[in-house]
Amino acid sequence: MPPIFCVVSLGRGRGKTRLIERIVSELSKLGVRVATIKHSRENVDLADKDSYRHLEAGAIETSIISPSELITIRRAQASLDDAIRSLHVEADLILLEGFKESSYPKILCAEDEREAEEALKRISDVRAIILRSPGSMGEISGVRVMGEDEVLELLRKSVMDYWVELIPGLDCGKCRYGSCQGMAEAIRRGEAMIRDCVMRGLSKARVIVDGVEVPLGPWPQQLLHNLVRALVSSLKLGEQALENARMIVVEVRLGGGSSGDG
Repeated sequence: MPPIFCVVSLGRGRGKTRLIERIVSELSKLGVRVATIKHSRENVDLADKDSYRHLEAGAIETSIISPSELITIRRAQASLDDAIRSLHVEADLILLEGFKESSYPKILCAEDEREAEEALKRISDVRAIILRSPGSMGEISGVRVMGEDEVLELLRKSVMDYWVELIPGLDCGKCRYGSCQGMAEAIRRGEAMIRDCVMRGLSKARVIVDGVEVPLGPWPQQLLHNLVRALVSSLKLGEQALENARMIVVEVRLGGGSSGDG
């Protein structure tokens, strides 16, 4: 899972949207792929759109495709984690606008020190505070007050740490950095991205054990890819169902379950 941060405040007009716009703009220039999710207490107004008529007729999900956009609308009582899992892109960073009651780390936007102190009584896991009104730069109740540039650096470092964790550790020598350690150092210097890793670019299969990825060379990846594809194509789905599929996920539980587990 990529790093996830919420941008929160006690009220409106504290600059959350503008801050997210700047973060997305600046990090995108560095090659960071950012996905965003916004919380709304009101239903999205689509009553005058033809797609809304599809939903009203009973469709559980509808999509709108334009020359430059793909918009999906789903009827659901969804949680934040549902929204995160439903993202169709492989993001390097996920920014959430709102969701101050979530368990994810947060950046607090406040009017002044007094409001920030009040917010910290209600909101957990705040990693940084940005004040709209000039105030002392330091800490409020143990949380650092930062400028926007410092927040950008905090998020950039979080992405760099995430990228370093994704390096497979094979030391294949196929990239221009000579080793996985060399690539890690280049990433931290801002001179490389995880997409520069040749082995991840050629990845056809991954094995993850309790959240830890097991490095696989090209031959084991190809073998696992072929075995799983052959298994799935032999099921009732048939080969036809795989033609447009992008990914197959197989989950195997190893003990620790109830007696009813298969």
